[in-house]
Amino acid sequence: MSARPFHHQRPLAAAAAAYGLGVWAGVSFSWKPFFYLAGLACAALGLGLLPRAGKRRAAGWAAAALFAGMLLGGHAAHPALPPVDRYEVKGVVKADAALRENGTAAAYLTDVRLKNENGEWRLPCVYWTYTPDTETPFLPREGDAVRFFARLYHPSGQVNPYGFDFRLYLLEQGAQAGVSGAAEAETVGHPGRGLGSALYRLRSSLARRARQVFGQESALPEALLLGSRQELPQETQKSFADAGAAHLLAVSGLHVGLLSGVVLLFLRRWLSPRWRLLMMSGFLLLYCALLEFHAPVVRASLLLLVDLYRRTVRRAPDGLTALCAAFWLLLIFRPLDLFSASFQLSFCAVLGMTVLGPALKKALARIPSRFVREGWQATLSATAGVALPTAQLFHRFSLVGLLINPFLCALFGVLLPVYAAVLLAGCAYLPAGVWLGGIVGNVTRGLVAAVEWASKLPLAVVKLPALPWYCVAALAAACAILSRYCLGSKGIKRLAALGLVMLAFGVWHLTLCRDVQYIQLAMGQADAALILDGQETLLIDAGDYGGDIASYLLSTGRQADRVILTHLHSDHCLGLREVMEEEIPIGAVYLPEGAEEQAVDPECLKLMEDLRGKGVPVHFLAAGDEMELPRVRVTVAWPYRGTVRASQDANRYSLAALCDLDGVKLLATGDLTGDYEQYAALDADILKVAHHGSKNSTGEAFLSAVTPRVAIVTASPVSDRLPNPATVERLRAAGADILTTARAGAVTVTVRGGEGIVSTFLKLEERK
Repeated sequence: MSARPFHHQRPLAAAAAAYGLGVWAGVSFSWKPFFYLAGLACAALGLGLLPRAGKRRAAGWAAAALFAGMLLGGHAAHPALPPVDRYEVKGVVKADAALRENGTAAAYLTDVRLKNENGEWRLPCVYWTYTPDTETPFLPREGDAVRFFARLYHPSGQVNPYGFDFRLYLLEQGAQAGVSGAAEAETVGHPGRGLGSALYRLRSSLARRARQVFGQESALPEALLLGSRQELPQETQKSFADAGAAHLLAVSGLHVGLLSGVVLLFLRRWLSPRWRLLMMSGFLLLYCALLEFHAPVVRASLLLLVDLYRRTVRRAPDGLTALCAAFWLLLIFRPLDLFSASFQLSFCAVLGMTVLGPALKKALARIPSRFVREGWQATLSATAGVALPTAQLFHRFSLVGLLINPFLCALFGVLLPVYAAVLLAGCAYLPAGVWLGGIVGNVTRGLVAAVEWASKLPLAVVKLPALPWYCVAALAAACAILSRYCLGSKGIKRLAALGLVMLAFGVWHLTLCRDVQYIQLAMGQADAALILDGQETLLIDAGDYGGDIASYLLSTGRQADRVILTHLHSDHCLGLREVMEEEIPIGAVYLPEGAEEQAVDPECLKLMEDLRGKGVPVHFLAAGDEMELPRVRVTVAWPYRGTVRASQDANRYSLAALCDLDGVKLLATGDLTGDYEQYAALDADILKVAHHGSKNSTGEAFLSAVTPRVAIVTASPVSDRLPNPATVERLRAAGADILTTARAGAVTVTVRGGEGIVSTFLKLEERK
C-alpha cells in the first residue's frame, strides 16, 4: 500500500461510495431539493475553497458522483404516473403469466398504453394482476400483445415498521404502476420477433430439454445453468439457506467463472489475448441476456472482463477498483438495484473477499492443505462480507455454512460443468443425454439430501435481530478502518474501530423503547395488531398474509408469546402461516368460545389443525376472562359464555376485549356486528373500529357508551367502500380523531407516564 490517502489512490472507489449514497438519498427522500444542495457543493469546489489540487479533484469527483446518484436515483424512484382510474390497457407480456396459490394470476407488461376519456398515457412497464377463469384460465405467454380494461393504481410503499416496500420492489423490476382486473382480456397478436423473443425461445427450449434429460432432478440443474428457481422446491431452497449455501443456487461469480473458464480453455489455443477479450465479451453479453441481465450475473461478468482486460494490457491486479467499476456500470443503468438483496449480497461477498481475504490468508497460512486453506479463506471472507446484509435482510446466520461451504463450492465447481456438458449432449442426442442425466441425477439427489441433513444440525442457524442504521454504519466503518486500505498503526486502528462500535451499540441500548406499545399494522382489508410489553408480545389477529408480522418479530428478536384470533376468517388469521414458516415460536393461541363451530373459512380450520399438530396449545375465551402481562391487562367483553350458537356468521361472535395498556384503555372489537356490539360497549380512550368501518357497525349508542378520543380504522387504500361514509360521520360526531391505516400506515400507541402518544408510520403525526 502507498502512503498516499485512500481517496487519492483509488478515486473510483471513493466516488462509487458517494454515488451509492446519492442514489439512496434520491430514492429515500423527495429528491428535487437535493439538486440545490449538490449544486452548491459543486460550486464551492469549483471556487477552490479547498487549497490543494489533489483534494479538490478527489472532492470534485465525489460531489459529482453524489449529484449523479441523486439525479438518477430520484428520477427512477419517483416517476410521473397517470391518475388512478379505469383504463383500456394495451401492452406486451414481458414473461409468461404465472398462476399463484390464491387463484390469481400475475404478469409484467411492457410498452403499455393506457386510454380513457381523459386522455392517453404511455408507461414502459406495469405489474398486472387478475383473477382468471378457473376452468380455462387465460395465461398469456411472453411476447403476447394483450388488451383489456382494468383499474390502474399507484403501488404503496412501506406501510409498517420493518415491512415490505411493494412500490420499491416493483420499481426494481422496472414496473412504475400496477393494473388490476382483466374483464374480457384478449390476445391481439405476438409482435415479439427481436433478440428478446429469440432468447426467450432459447431459454424455454433449454429448460424443456433439461427436464427431459435430468427428469425429476432437473430443478437444480435449471437453477444453476439458467437461473430459474421456479421448479426448485421451497424446502430445498430453505435447506440451502439454512446451511449457508443459498448463494450456490443463484447464478453469480462461481457459475460465470466456471463456464467462462471452460470457454477460455478453447479460445486460448487459437486466439490472441485481444481477440479472446472480444470473444469473451460477446459470450458473456449473450449469457447475461439469456439470464435477463440479473445483477449477480452482470456483476460477475463485468469483474471477469475487467480482469481479462488487465491481463491483456498487463496491469497489476486491483480487485477493489475492478469491483467499484462494476458497481458504477450497473448502477448507472439500473440505480434501484442498490436496494436489491441479490445486488447487496453479491457485492458485499466480493468486497469481503477483496478487503479481508489478504488478512485471512496470513491467519490460515499454517493449514497444510492448499485446498482447505484457500477454501476457508474465500468462505470466511465472503461470509464476513455478507454478514451484515444477511442479518438485516433475513435475520439469520448459518454456522454450519462456515464448515461445509469450501467443500460445497468445490463440489459445485465440478458439478456445474458436468451439468452443462450433459445438457449439451442431450441437445445433440437425447438418449445419450437421458442416460448421462440419470447418473448425474443420483449425485444431485445425494447432494440435496446432504445439504438438508446439514441444515438440521443443532445450532445450524442463529437468528439475529435487525440493527439500526448507525450500528450498521459503525460496523462497516470499523471493517474499513481495520483493513489494509486505512493508514495508521494497528493499535490506533483497533482502538478507533472498537470505540466506534461501542459508541454505536451504546446509543442503541440507551434509546431502546421500553414503554408499552400497541401497533395496529396496515394490512389492507385485513386486521393485525401487536401489543409489546417489555419482552412479552401479544398478537391480536394476523391478517390474511403475515409477511410484515414475521418481519417485525424477526427484526426485533421477538416471538409470538400469545396470539388472540378474534374469529376464524381468513383476513384475521391466515397470516399465522408466514409466522409458522419462519419458525417463529408461538406460545399459545386464544379463540372466542365456539369459534370453530361457526360458518368460517375452511383454510382457517386447517390452520388450527396445523397449529395443534405443532404442539401449540389452543384455548377458548369468553366474557370475563382475563389475560395479564407485566403492565397490560386484557379483559374479554364478548362473547358471553354459554350463549354462542353454532353455524352463525363468525363476525357476530367476534372476540371483543378491553386492553388496559398501563393506564390507557383500548377497545379492540374485531369484526363485531352492530347486532351485538352493545354487549362490548365499554368506556375506552382508543377504539379499534369494528369490521373496517362498515356501515352496520359502530352505531351511535355504542359510541355514546365508549366515548373514544381516537378511532383506528383498518382499511385498504384501493377500497372505495370502506370505511363507510356514514360510519366516519358517526365517529366525527362522537368527537373521535379518526386514523385509517389506508392513509396513515401502521398506527402506534406509545404509553408514557400514563398518557397515550399516537403516531402514524406514514405521516409521522403525533397526537396526545
